[in-house]
Amino acid sequence: MSEATTDELLAIDDRLAAGSGADYAEVLHEDAVVVVPGAVLDKAGCVAAMDASPGWDEVDLSDARLVRSGDAATVVYRFTGRRGQDTYAATLASTYVRHGESWRLLLHQHTPD
Repeated sequence: MSEATTDELLAIDDRLAAGSGADYAEVLHEDAVVVVPGAVLDKAGCVAAMDASPGWDEVDLSDARLVRSGDAATVVYRFTGRRGQDTYAATLASTYVRHGESWRLLLHQHTPD
């Protein structure tokens, strides 16, 4: 498997931003931790939260930076999401670890504006 690329990892995060709990269940590492405003979730908690979420109407991921080390890669980027008339803007960081031929999300963290 080749090194992670910014586009490859952003594509996974973009899929998750538009996805359901099933998408998270497929991508999250078994030991995943997801840190969002007001909560620290394990894999099961994140999957349940995403199944209960109405999802985003529109998302934009921009200004990405990639940090790689061995079998781990972190992509840090600006996230803007719109749900109805409400918007959410934050800096996000997703750390992935190689799992066979794919990447699994180990740590995902939001820092809201």
